[in-house]
Amino acid sequence: MLPLLNKLQGIQGWFDFEEADLLICTVLKACVELPTPHNIVEIGSYHGKSTILLGSVVKSYFPSSKVYAIDPHEGIVGATDQGLQSLSPSLFMFNKNISDAGLSQFIELIKDCSFNVHWRKPITFLFIDGLHDYENVSRDFKHFEKYIISGGYIAFHDYVIYYPGVITFVNELLNTDDYIKICHVKSLIVIQKKK
Repeated sequence: MLPLLNKLQGIQGWFDFEEADLLICTVLKACVELPTPHNIVEIGSYHGKSTILLGSVVKSYFPSSKVYAIDPHEGIVGATDQGLQSLSPSLFMFNKNISDAGLSQFIELIKDCSFNVHWRKPITFLFIDGLHDYENVSRDFKHFEKYIISGGYIAFHDYVIYYPGVITFVNELLNTDDYIKICHVKSLIVIQKKK
């Protein structure tokens, strides 16, 4: 995976090597341990840095699986409780990066907000990296929670002190009997739905 990690350096986004390594390991573990079909759902894609990572794992090891990348691509980032930042719309660069990586057949773009998506498939791995405030992280998770299979994995990006809403929501999940912490590296935390 080292060439893949090096290739990701050229794609704009907020994801470093150690977080990428944890994401790779978690997707591999989820797809090896859990029953097919493997539907991998990403909420928040921006230019596709993490999408390419997820899609590359699928292409190399689980080619019958699919990554669903959900993002309105309007260029709005940040957290509502701290002020949102407006960047250029990201759809063109997302599509270009996915195409250049040769991953178009393994990634399905859903250009919309997560809470508008009509979803009915089992989820092996859910990656939440949309807006980083409590209301949005909670809404993203709850919209897909019932489709996460038993033993399925969930990763939250920006689980870090400067996004307290993410920390609060994830900690609430971990204080229930339904989820356990698997690993935390920098601002990426992975939890698992108990069987």
